[in-house]
This record gives sequence, structure tokens and C-alpha cells, in this order.
Amino acid sequence: MPESPTTPIFIGGLFKSGTSLLRAMLGQHPNIAAGLETNWFEVDWPAGRGRGGEPLADYVGRTGSFFGFDPSAAEVLAGKSTDVVAFVDGLLGGYANRLGKRRWAEKTPGNILHVARIREAWPGARILHIVRDPRDVFASLRQARKWDTAAEFGARWCAFLGAAAAVRGTDLLELRYEDLVTNPEATMRRVLEHLEEPWQPEVACFSGQAEDFDRVLAATGKASTTLERLREPLTERRVGIWQGLIPDDELAGLRAAAVEHGLGDLYDRIVSQTPGE
Repeated sequence: MPESPTTPIFIGGLFKSGTSLLRAMLGQHPNIAAGLETNWFEVDWPAGRGRGGEPLADYVGRTGSFFGFDPSAAEVLAGKSTDVVAFVDGLLGGYANRLGKRRWAEKTPGNILHVARIREAWPGARILHIVRDPRDVFASLRQARKWDTAAEFGARWCAFLGAAAAVRGTDLLELRYEDLVTNPEATMRRVLEHLEEPWQPEVACFSGQAEDFDRVLAATGKASTTLERLREPLTERRVGIWQGLIPDDELAGLRAAAVEHGLGDLYDRIVSQTPGE
């Protein structure tokens, strides 16, 4: 069998759609290092600004800590980097080398909004887009108390799914969250085939992971609800959580937002493909 590629992997998808779970499962492959989010596309390197306009040094130190770099090492790497692409290459490449792996995967939900930049900066990269029933995404966000009005969620859903629908190319694979949790082996076989990686059964099993929650809490002081959920083993129990949680008028509002943005058919197709529909 030929050696697996060394080109990077990018995972994207709307918040609460399973991007973190996919990343954690993929990171169990012996060839792939998959760590926390870098939010690389929010960085204005020439202006010296990180995420949300923060000082670049703050971004560099925090993001470096996510991948095991002490502050001085992250600062040195940033000093050698001409732009954020070079910084991410060095950061994730160093992380992969430390783990003895050939390639790295970067998971930030907004990657799906920046496919053109990914293709320009990392030619040959592979992209994974994970999709979940919008009703369950909305319910999950409501439980996390984020973007929990139908109008606000609808606008975000349309921005992410509309951008994804406009992307074409053999470098991108779309998969469903529901398939990942109900049929993990078949789904991860598709993923590894797309990535040109040999099958490894451990990627289809997930018993939970606490390290990332602890690392983010230590670096930011914030308890991530997503990473807290990632402590739990793989389960199907999160499929259909909208039932009994989201009233009919708000469900209608979600679909109305999709229709308003010209994505009503896409919304209906995703819902109809959810198990049990």
C-alpha cells in the first residue's frame, strides 16, 4: 500500500454539528494529529491582531498552549512566521511531529466559510464538512444558551449551509452527524477513503476524551460545553433531541428563515434524511 499523504485536513460545519466529535475520532488514527481550534481565518497577522481584535501575542500564546507549546516556544514560532498560514503550519506540524504522526487536521467550524482560502494556502488539502439536522443543532445551542432565537440561528444556519452548498470539488467530503453516531464504522471508512488513509478500526470507537476540556479551561478560564460533552462515549442519544424541546412555532421559524434565504429545499432535504423521519 502506498504511503498516506502528508497534506493537511480541514474540518468544518455549523457549531454543534459534530465537528469536535469527528475531529476526536479522526485523531485516533496513527497517521493523523487532530487538536483544538485555531480560528486561523480570524487573525490579521499584518495588523498584529488575533481573534476578535485581541493582541496577536495573546492569540499566539493561547493557541500555542492548545498544542503543547510553552509561551516562549510559541513566541519564537510566531517570530519566524510571515503570516498566519506559516504559524499554523509550524504549530500543527510541530504538534504532529511530537505525536509521531504524518499529517495534521485542523478543526474550526468556520473552515467551511473559508474553503477558497484553504485551497489557496494549502494546495492538496482535504476538507470534511459535517452536517446535522438543523432542529437538533438549534436544540443543542439552546441548551448551551447561544444563538437560541429562531431568527438568529436561521441566519447563521443559512450562512454556513449556503456557503457549503456553493462549494464544489473532489477535495471536499460531506457527511452526516447522524451517520457518524449510528453507523460509525461505515462513516469513518468513507472519511478515511477520502483522505487516502488506511483503515484503522480505532477511529470508529470513541470512549470519551477529557484532556481537551481541561486544556481549554486552563488556558481560557472557560468551560466549553462542547468539550464537556466530548468527555462522554459515542452515543446515539443526541439524535432527535429537538423533540419536546423546540415548540412548533419556533420550528416553523427555522424553516421560514431557510426559505427566506433561498435554502428551503436544502433544509427540507437535510431534515428528511435524518433517521426516523
